[in-house]
Amino acid sequence: MLDKLNRKIDYLRISVIDRCNLRCVYCMPEEGIESIPHDEILTYDEILRICEIVSELGIRKIKITGGEPLVRKDIVNLIRDIKNIDKIEQVTLTTNGILLADKLEELKLNGLKGVNISLDSLKEERFSKLTRLGKLENVLVAIDKAIELGIKVKLNTVIVNDVNKDEIID
Repeated sequence: MLDKLNRKIDYLRISVIDRCNLRCVYCMPEEGIESIPHDEILTYDEILRICEIVSELGIRKIKITGGEPLVRKDIVNLIRDIKNIDKIEQVTLTTNGILLADKLEELKLNGLKGVNISLDSLKEERFSKLTRLGKLENVLVAIDKAIELGIKVKLNTVIVNDVNKDEIID
């Protein structure tokens, strides 16, 4: 599949849930947002069907996103089943990292190749201010564990003026 500039498109991002366990200041109000009713989000079978169809069009990589995909109860099995689609070569995950460490071994066994982890500060007080609910230690443990398991790690950082701008080099 090619875009209008004749670049090959071989990956697809799928948002599997709109819910999140954090309330990051740049993403969501502190009180949260009204969730989409379950009957309006993609079902497990719909996600698999989409992945099967796009694999026939040349998609080889699937990135699972959300919300926070790890709050979806069936996420490990979903990653396994996507990875088992004949032409899908790689499944990765974008996450805030809070729930990741406990699931990493099972995710790797089920085909996860990489993670994009949000890390907006290396200072606990700032991390708490930005995420409102998160603990920096959970994310740092997840990053170390992913590296230890041989899972490719990318970090995403949102710079917020007057909060973490001075940490860009760090």
